Order: sequence, then C-alpha cells, then structure tokens
Amino acid sequence: MARQRHNDLEIYDRHGRGWWDEHDRTFASLRSVAGFRRGVLESWLPRGVAGLRVVDLGCGGGLWAVPLAESGANVVGVDRSLESLRTALQRASHRCRFVRADLNDPPLADGCADLVVLADVIEHLDDPQIAVYQAARLLVPGGLLYVSTLNRTRRAGVLAVALAEGLGLIPRGTHDPKRFVRPEALDDMAGRCGLRRQNLQGEALAWWPTLRRWAVVLRRGRSSAVSYAALFRKPEEPCGG
Repeated sequence: MARQRHNDLEIYDRHGRGWWDEHDRTFASLRSVAGFRRGVLESWLPRGVAGLRVVDLGCGGGLWAVPLAESGANVVGVDRSLESLRTALQRASHRCRFVRADLNDPPLADGCADLVVLADVIEHLDDPQIAVYQAARLLVPGGLLYVSTLNRTRRAGVLAVALAEGLGLIPRGTHDPKRFVRPEALDDMAGRCGLRRQNLQGEALAWWPTLRRWAVVLRRGRSSAVSYAALFRKPEEPCGG
C-alpha cells in the first residue's frame, strides 16, 4: 500500500484553476474559511482596510487578496504556484498585483506594507520563522501581521487530517500535523522579530453547517486547540528606543 503523502504543495498547481469555481470541491473549504477569517480580521480593524498597503504572502488563487482589494486596499500577492496566480489575475481588480516568488524571500522593499497576511500558510513551511521574519521586514512601524493556522495538538491532527481529509472536505495530503504551530510558538517567532501580539481568536468547527455544505465552516471559539487567528503589531519605535 502506498504511503499517504503529507503537505503536498503540488495541489495548488494541479488544481490551480479551481480556487473560485463553486463547482470545484478542491478549495470549497478554503473559500468558506477565508470568508469567516476575513470577518474576524475586519472586526480587529475598526477603520477597515481601505487605503492600506497589503502584502498577502502565500496568496494562492487570491481568496484574500481579491476581496481585500475590493474593499479598497492596495494588495500585492506573493505565491510560487503559477497556475494559482493565473487564476488570481483573472479575478483581480486594478488594486491587485501578483508576484511569483518564494514567500521566504519576497522581492519587495522593507517597510512597504501596512498589513501582511499569512493565512493558512505557516503550517506548510519548513521553517515558519523565516516567513514571520519576512513579514516583519515588510511592515512599516505600527503595521500589522495577520496569521491563521492550525494548532499542534492531537485534536487538530484528528480533525484536520484524519477527519477532514479522510472525508474529502479538503484534499488528501494537504496537511502534515507535525508542521502545525502552537500559539506560544508563534508568539515566540513574532517576538524574535520585534512583533507584539494584539489579538488571538480561537476557532471551532460549526458541525451542522459543515455537514450541510460539505465544506469546513468555522465559528468563533473560546479554545485555540484546533485552529486560531492572531494579530501582531510592529512597534512604532524600535525596542529599547
């Protein structure tokens, strides 16, 4: 029997045309989850995103970049999947630009962003510290980093891999539970880059809506044991300044 592959990044090229296709089940859960999480981010930004310079690292097919641009942000999406970027370009407005590059080394200037997004990304990386460092580099003083990811717990592994992948709610091989990131580990990564956490939101599976739609539907939760979103701020002044 062939061993199941984990963290299969080729999914995003093989199925790159399906990001926005309501008839394509590959990214149905990601479309649902992205909508929920954008709502959480908006609740943390009382002034909204209009006029902000946003960098979306690991943007995929633009599930974050395109709506943020539609809300008035000026967005640069970075991803290494050419097929996904082609799909994102088809949906993009004049406020969106896309760059094919490794998010560990984005060809963007220091201090070019008011907001950096790392949505459903760091659990796929060999070294998420590098991505957090790059995000911090891109931020202006006072800028914000948004991160959403899966917690490194047994419960998260069961729900995200054994259940969600086993039932086909997300593609088999999407995740490797060994790469999941605990909130305290993310806090440590951010702290090494001078970032300070402002908000943390635990997430829970909305069971009945998930079963009705056959796609993952999230709700706000008191616990971050499965997945969570966090917002970090880059200080206005250097530490010790």
